[in-house]
Order: sequence, then C-alpha cells, then structure tokens
Amino acid sequence: MSSPELISEAQLTEFNRTIARWTRLSGTPDEREAAAYVEEQLRSFGYAAQTIVHDAYISLPGAASLAVVRPESRDVPCITHSMGIPTGPGGVAAELVYAGKGTPEDYAHAGNAAGKVALVEGRATPQHAVNATRAGVLGLICISGRHAHEMCCSPVWGNPSETTKDALPRVHLLSVNRGDGEALRGLCGRGPVEVRFTADVRTGWTATPIVVGDLAPGHPDAEPAFVLFSGHLDGWYLGAMDNGSANAAMLEVARVLAPQRAAFRRGLRLAFWSGHSHGRYSSSAWYADTNWFDLADRCVCHVNVDSLGGIDADTFATNSMPETAPLGIWAVREAAGAALDARRVGRNSDQSFLGAGVPSLLGSVSHQADGSLGWWWHTPYDTLDKIDPARLVRDTKIFVLAISRLLADPVLPLDYAAASRNLTQSLEGLAVAATAGGLDLRAVTAEAARLQELCGRLSQAAASVTGGPRAREINTCLRRVGRALISATYTASGPFAHDPALETTFLPRLAGVRRLAALPPGSDEAKFLRVDLVRGRNAVTAAIQEACRHLDACLERLG
Repeated sequence: MSSPELISEAQLTEFNRTIARWTRLSGTPDEREAAAYVEEQLRSFGYAAQTIVHDAYISLPGAASLAVVRPESRDVPCITHSMGIPTGPGGVAAELVYAGKGTPEDYAHAGNAAGKVALVEGRATPQHAVNATRAGVLGLICISGRHAHEMCCSPVWGNPSETTKDALPRVHLLSVNRGDGEALRGLCGRGPVEVRFTADVRTGWTATPIVVGDLAPGHPDAEPAFVLFSGHLDGWYLGAMDNGSANAAMLEVARVLAPQRAAFRRGLRLAFWSGHSHGRYSSSAWYADTNWFDLADRCVCHVNVDSLGGIDADTFATNSMPETAPLGIWAVREAAGAALDARRVGRNSDQSFLGAGVPSLLGSVSHQADGSLGWWWHTPYDTLDKIDPARLVRDTKIFVLAISRLLADPVLPLDYAAASRNLTQSLEGLAVAATAGGLDLRAVTAEAARLQELCGRLSQAAASVTGGPRAREINTCLRRVGRALISATYTASGPFAHDPALETTFLPRLAGVRRLAALPPGSDEAKFLRVDLVRGRNAVTAAIQEACRHLDACLERLG
C-alpha cells in the first residue's frame, strides 16, 4: 500500500479534535499542553522528539471597547491587536478621520491625521501599522471582514533586536466588522466624529515551546541531509483549522511515513512553532538563527503547512519557488486531480529560512472560491464544524506525496533550470528600466544566462541518474546553488538577518530600479538610490557567480 493510501480519516479527525481542545495562545499553559501531546505522539511513531523552550517577544491582545461620542452616542463592538499599544483603563478620546486604504497618499489626502484616530479599509496588517505610525496617528481602526479578524501587526520579523525594536508599532490598534466600519465611514462623511476607546494588550518576553521530531533516513545511500516540515501550533481561540487541521496533518504524515524510513535517503524533521500568531514568527526565526549552520549545510527543503481541509475549500494555491513549483503542482494533481496556482513565496507562513538559502514549498493549499481561508479565519468561529474530513484527507495526501519524493528520490526534485530561466527573465525585465535610470545590468544578466545554461546541463545529466555517488554529487550541488541564489534573490538583509514582515518583490535588492527610472537623473534622490542599487547588483552578481562555480565543478566531476 502506498503512503497516501495509508492516511486514516479517523486518525486525522482524532488528532484535530484533540488539538482543538486547547486555546493555544503563545506561551500559555494550554499551548504547553498541546505541545506535550504532540511530542508524545511523535515519540509513539518512533521519532526522536523534544520540546525546546526559548524566550520570545509575545503580544496577547485582551479586551477592547469603542464608542462614538459625537455626533451621536453608540457602542461599537471591536477587538484590539497583537503588538498594538495599550491605552490603559481610562481609554483615549480623539477625533475620527477616514483615511481610505491607509496608504501614505490616503493619509495626505485626509489632511492632518496626526494625533487623531484613522479609520481605514481592510484587515489589520503590519503595513497598516507602519503607515499609521509614520503618519503620527494616535489610533487606527481597521474595517475587517464579516467578523473582525485577529492579527499580529508587527513589521519586525521574529523577535525584535536592538536594531529593529524601534520599528514596532507606536499606535493603538482596533478592528471592527464590515457593517460597523461602513457605518463609521458614513458618519465621517457627514461631519466631525469623536470616539473613545480602550485596548488592553500584554506584550513582553515569554517562554515559548517548539516541538521538534526527527526521523533518520534508512536507505543504504542515505545523505547527511533532512527535509524540514513545519507548521505553527499556536493560534487564535480554538483554531480548529488554523492551525489545528494542519497540526493533525503533520502528525498523520509523521505516522504514515515512519514505517517507510528504509526507503528514505534523507531525514525528516518536523517542527511545531509557537509565536506565529502572537510574535510575528518568533519561534521559526529564533530556530533559524540558532540553527543557521545546520540548516544551511543540511536542509534540502522547507515544507510549510497551514489551515487545511476547510469546508468548500476547493481552490488550490500555495507558496513556492520556480525550483519547487513543479513538485507542488504534481502533488496536487495526483492527490486532488486539480491545478495548483504555485505562487512565489512571500513574507508570510514562517518563511524564516530564506536567508540560509533553503528552498520553500507549500503552506496553505486549499482555499475558498474567493481565495480566502474562510470567513471564520482568525475568529472565535474557527471550530471543528469548519473542517471537512474528506478534504482534510485529500490535503494531507498532497503533503505525503511531496515530502515522500523529497525524502526518497535519488536526485532531489528541485528544478533549478526553471529557477535560472525565471531569474534571467526577471533581470531582463528590469534591464530596460535600469538603463533609463543610468544603471547597467548587462553584466549580471549575462551571468544569469550562463547560470541558465549550466543548470540546463545539470538537469540533463541528472535525468539518467538512479542513485549512488553521482546522485549525491548532484544533490550536494543543488543545495549549494540554492544557498547562493535564494538569499541574494529573495532577501534584502542577506543570510543572517530577517527582512521586515512586509510584502516585497523577487530580487528585492533591485526593487528600486523602476523608481530610479522615474526620478530626475541628477537629483539627490536618484543618486542616493543608485548607491543602494549598485550594491544590490553586486550582491546578485556575486551570488550567481558562486552558483556557477558550484555547477562548473559538479559538471566537471560528473564527466
């Protein structure tokens, strides 16, 4: 019987039901009980399991209230947010102004919003908190969805440091549901509005758990390498979908794969994070920092999992890279008979391993028809009735299939020929704008073309390899190519830091190229920007050259 066919709906449901017994706020006793349960299960499957406890900067929102004082008197249900500023019991009273989508331009159009409370469209996000802080507003009220969604609004990825702590939000944060938000917007359109609000937020260093389980490979050609399979254990309320269903899938994947370790050329490491929901990925970032060399030397891929098996969740989209997307597309087609929108990985989903150059795949995979995870996401309504057991089995099969190949394929299923083509195309797309701004990208584009040619040759050489020293040679090369390229093309901060938790583009060090082309060539702004872009070009060029050296050496050894 193959691995997907061994998945048990009854076992998945039991895992999900048990984990959703606890309200798993980061660093709380309930989360520790859930961690103990997960560790016990992993041990029973034969994994070397442990719970690691570390300090994390955690923010737990408490009670909040909001009232309109003028031009009428009414109470408005609301919530406050992780990493917002507490008001104290006396609360805060101020004028309310509507600021559209909360962009810098919207704040400018709203007039002087400083010292006031801004009402903005969309759920609370780190970008909203950043924009509001920069605008000098006193408080921020976000118009959320059908229900107000809990959010962590720090733009600092992981634990704040001496150099990043000043980027934490400096604003009171609230959210209201769509109906109440539209009513407040209507009031703002008719004249001055005054509100009074309170927000209780408890923020500070807290001991939090990470559960780690390792399954050693058993194949005679085993390599000193592992696949990292991770998801967050903490969550909002009972979190039956987010992330209880994904935690259940992790345990079921662990259970199903353990008896098959004799076929695995690489080890499997599971990690259940804390601090995803209340510390802006604090545990995965801490783990990346603490285990950087082990990850950089031995981790062949990071497979993330989040929020599986939702009712009516039949639209497939996920995080990927060009080098991992074909594997994800194949797994979804095999498990669900569906097409996968394999989007480029962004700043979400505990993607704390890009600096170490680890390829990434998956996360959430099945969505509602509107692309969301469901109206109940991050609300008290994320309960077991939102899980479809059959869909949870289907989604779990996707992970079993993808992870099995990463563990057992003689040559790692990573397509750097596709990644190098995408890199070349991306650089060529920037080249015209760069030239218009006085920045020459011809040399780095030529290096990318050389990389593409070498990756194509390695792909051809790998096609006939079925194991042994040649497979190990190719796999070592693939890891080294990833180490060189991923940090330089997916991060601005480089290998040892973490970019902010704000959306960015591929090749972030060259993101300013198009803006440069629009600036007056002799302006101070253009000259300042060009300094950064030259350095970014150098970093990308050096990474491509390093990858080419690894490919050249590997191809020479292969003969």
